Amino acid sequence: ILFQTVITDQEQWDEMLQIKGIVVIDVYQAWCGPCKAIQNLLRKLRIDFSEDNVLHFAAAEADNIEILKPFRRSCEPVFLFSVHGKIIAMVKGVNAPLITKIVTDLVQEEREIAAGEKERAQVLTNQILMHKRIFLFHLHSHHFFPFSEVITYSVGIIKPDDVLAGRVEEIKRKIRDAGFGIEADEERMLTEEQIRVFYSQNKDEPDFNAFVQFMMSRPCHVLIISKKEATGAIPHWIELHRTSEPGEPEPEQVKLPPLKETESLVNLCDVQDSIEDASRQLAFFFPNFHIEEGGHHAERTLAIIRPTLLKERRNSIIQKIQDDGFQIAMQKEIVLSEDQVRTFYKEHVDQDYFPVLLEQMTSGPTLVLALTRENAVAHWRSLLGPKILEDAREDPDSWRALFAFEHIPINQLHGSSTPSDAQKELQFFFPEEHTFALIKPDAATHKDEIMKKVKEAGFSITKVKEQSLTREMAAHFYKDHEGKPFFDDLVNFMTQGPSVIMVLSKENAVEEWKKLIGPPDPEEAKKTCPKSIRAQFAHDILANAVHGSSN
Repeated sequence: ILFQTVITDQEQWDEMLQIKGIVVIDVYQAWCGPCKAIQNLLRKLRIDFSEDNVLHFAAAEADNIEILKPFRRSCEPVFLFSVHGKIIAMVKGVNAPLITKIVTDLVQEEREIAAGEKERAQVLTNQILMHKRIFLFHLHSHHFFPFSEVITYSVGIIKPDDVLAGRVEEIKRKIRDAGFGIEADEERMLTEEQIRVFYSQNKDEPDFNAFVQFMMSRPCHVLIISKKEATGAIPHWIELHRTSEPGEPEPEQVKLPPLKETESLVNLCDVQDSIEDASRQLAFFFPNFHIEEGGHHAERTLAIIRPTLLKERRNSIIQKIQDDGFQIAMQKEIVLSEDQVRTFYKEHVDQDYFPVLLEQMTSGPTLVLALTRENAVAHWRSLLGPKILEDAREDPDSWRALFAFEHIPINQLHGSSTPSDAQKELQFFFPEEHTFALIKPDAATHKDEIMKKVKEAGFSITKVKEQSLTREMAAHFYKDHEGKPFFDDLVNFMTQGPSVIMVLSKENAVEEWKKLIGPPDPEEAKKTCPKSIRAQFAHDILANAVHGSSN
């Protein structure tokens, strides 16, 4: 039964705004359609509040509606909430608990207004839509008002010699003392591309190439730094900078001085000084960092569904995870070896229960998940409940109790204990990998769009080269297909123009690349993976846009 009003143009949008009451609007792109994952929840809300006769549902195609322009070219689900023609709240992502809370509060408010207990507040719809990435929702008297507070984010780099000298914690302390927050800190060997992009405004400085080589020589620390404020970008932090010699005057602002003065450069924590630059660098260095409602960012945690539960109740546990607002960023089904179990659970090896745990973990396929949402580690742990089944059963709503099996003495679900544990455990199951990728001649004209999708998917492009393949190169490249009927056609096709050759890096890169490009047949890709590269750029099974290594 179709319960959402479908809106595809401005006229229909204007008509929708005339509806009295509350409208929950699923904003979608024409090529991907409305969000199916939220349908059951919306139907439940429709039934729960049917007697109030104030709750309505719509699905709006952003492509031809001017006010929804900020949401175009994004595959992330977005839900808007309209009350008597005014957009007063927004949720990004399938966050079932937040959507339920907003609808419940809005319905309750409509009841109070109808009873004469309160007056309706005014809301600036356009401001909400124009500033969708940087405003926070503030709940006050059961009503949502934008712009109670703004958080800006920037990327900062602590240079190699500060890292080598052990000054990282001192610099981070000074950043915090100056009123800034540190949302993420990663030690990295920066690639040449990353350095040249970050310092692109200084590319014409003397000795810039020498500076690039210096930055590549040792690890840096890359930070996400936040600041709560009303407007403007993160300023330059003069008080945070060190000079190379005691008594040397502080620079007036954070900028790259002439590169022959390398000694004065290497002690700075470099930042971007505009929202536009900061946003680009945030996406470039931390593609998986998402700003959530309330100003929090999505956190990752590791979840393990052990073999018995995976075999008996796979669909129900996955559905429950998604209904609780988690997104599955990565997943891997694996049969663990005894050595892998002993390594992962090395702190438990001497415990009495370890033999049972070892037997369970090696008895069949295990599903390992990287889950994301706000406060993911603590929230997942709270859902699971106590580790000991006897204790878990005293809390029958805990997931370890709900998904327990009488004949198995250990729980069926694992969760990381702390954010630092989550990072280590994710690295164990999803280590950073390198994979070979190629944009074929038929799609080379779309290389910028494809490479943008690659970066948006969280890949680092560590090497890239545009080159026309010779017949010998193409034949060697596809030597596994030699002797097959299509081999000559494939070689001819691959030599008809330039290809773009890339080396990609990411956690679980091989599988993630396969997922991003989709099935080899573009017709199948359009049906099963409409957001994939092949679904959008391939012509047929031969000219299917991209190649991905199988290992």
